[in-house]
Amino acid sequence: MHLTIYDYLVIAFYLVFMFALGPVFKSFSKTSSDYFRGGGTMLWWIAGSSSFMTGFSAMAFVGGAAKAYETGTFYLILFACNMFAMIFMVCFTAAKYRQMRVVTAVEAVKDRFGKANEQIFTWLLLPIFALWGGVGLYTIAVFMSGVFGVSIEVIIFALAAVVVGMTIFGGSWAATAGDFIQMLIVLAITILMALLVVYDPEVGGWSGLVEKMPEHHFRWTGFARPGVIIFFVVTLFFNQLMVMNSIAVGAARYVFVKNGRDAQKAALCPIIGSLIITPIFFIPPVAATFLFPQMNEIFPNLNNPNEASYMAMAFKFLPQGLLGLLVCGVFAASLTSMNSSLNTAAGIFVRNFYVEVVNKKTSETGQIFIGRIFILIYGMLWVVIAMFFKNSKGLQLFDLMILVAASVNIPISVPTFLGIFIKKTPSWAAWGSMVAGVTTALIMRLLLTSDNIEWLMSSLFTLSSPLTAREIGDLNISITTAVILIVCNGFFFTSMLFYKPKSGEAKAVDEFFEKMNTPVDMVAEHGESYESDYRQMSVLGSLSLVYGGFIVLMLFIPNSMQSKICIAVIAAFILFFGVLLRLMAKRMTRKKDAN
Repeated sequence: MHLTIYDYLVIAFYLVFMFALGPVFKSFSKTSSDYFRGGGTMLWWIAGSSSFMTGFSAMAFVGGAAKAYETGTFYLILFACNMFAMIFMVCFTAAKYRQMRVVTAVEAVKDRFGKANEQIFTWLLLPIFALWGGVGLYTIAVFMSGVFGVSIEVIIFALAAVVVGMTIFGGSWAATAGDFIQMLIVLAITILMALLVVYDPEVGGWSGLVEKMPEHHFRWTGFARPGVIIFFVVTLFFNQLMVMNSIAVGAARYVFVKNGRDAQKAALCPIIGSLIITPIFFIPPVAATFLFPQMNEIFPNLNNPNEASYMAMAFKFLPQGLLGLLVCGVFAASLTSMNSSLNTAAGIFVRNFYVEVVNKKTSETGQIFIGRIFILIYGMLWVVIAMFFKNSKGLQLFDLMILVAASVNIPISVPTFLGIFIKKTPSWAAWGSMVAGVTTALIMRLLLTSDNIEWLMSSLFTLSSPLTAREIGDLNISITTAVILIVCNGFFFTSMLFYKPKSGEAKAVDEFFEKMNTPVDMVAEHGESYESDYRQMSVLGSLSLVYGGFIVLMLFIPNSMQSKICIAVIAAFILFFGVLLRLMAKRMTRKKDAN
């Protein structure tokens, strides 16, 4: 299994194209608000597509594919939990995020819980973003290296250069608006993959797919006991609800749009996108269970060969050129979350540390300059972390850091979720809940060994057989999640008993809640200069036409007629949106000139 020269050309064009988004969107940023959150003027469907792509990370093609390959329909449980959390966001929290009228999520933390929490959250989030950036680079590099035999170092440096370059120049505009183009790529290639798989004679259509799926894909108790499954699902449900609806996550995604109503519409995009792509994405790795039952023989260099199930199907079904486009789709899923993390981290450093602590009189252009310097240094730190993992002799440290980083999400999210609904808590409720949760997480990492989990379950329940490795893994996650949720929620609610606010603190909290629940009036608050809809549509339309035009050139690759038809369909799909956006921009321009 290997890529052809045509696939490498497709990948090279994609990387150059993404890097070029930085200079393209550079002129959009005149102020720090423009640079770090699009000035709060971004079209809702642009911000929404970015939110969808950020959630649909490269881990979907890797970890998600492995989960679908191993458990089948159980994969849809993850989708259901995310779906409920997103629906809750549309109904109750998305509008509040935008109406907080902040540039960064940590500014909202400051407005709600005070300046002490601002600095604590700043210096907790920055290391986490650095860790995840390095982990993201390392993970995708290891995967691509194991599948294609490309040097890990080359992938790390190439991806880092693209992410850092486009974010330095274009800021949030390049990071967020560029996600729209990447969404088109991912949608086009995943839909095509699903159709090619389903209608292949070896699969036999939809009925053949269902008939040939392993029995345990429908009977979940084949890989875990009912109690383990229920416990896993319940803890996952509450974890996703609080994490996805916290200030730390929500305010980082929906401060880009014009008002609360647009924030709700933007929050609908991940729901619609997930409804479309999840069942489609689900098909290739499930079909791989009977087409490639021994993944370890195909990808012996991967620690978990099942993670390459989607790529195995791509090698089988995609022609040269389109295989490279799928790799671009995997890169796209990586770049979106990395760009967002890099831009968010820069905004937090500049707005919540540099301006607040170092120099309060920093000009708007000065803030953008400091942000660009930070992005360059921070991106280099990502590379260092990725190379550290690469040179590590064992994965034990890697696994430990992943678990610790994941465990921090709940302690951060619980107070920043409850804090937008509950007013009467002391300011230390936020950092106190967080410290209690992080401490608990670290203790759990030491205590929750495989032997201890086995002993705990045997003590509480009568086990008919020893726990399997998968059950122990699921219980590790579930017990950790449940205990941290109980500790963080318990601490936060207990703190209400000690609520004795100073007059200034109570007034600040009242002002925060009043502002958060007051709709945004863009004309009154930002003036007429905020309107740039036609320009956003025009630029994105032009970029779609450029990328679609490049895919048209792929028709000259020596492929079968069926393959050329597939390429033409994908090109037409992307060109359609390019033409549509350009026409809408021209119509809007004519209407503006007429007025």
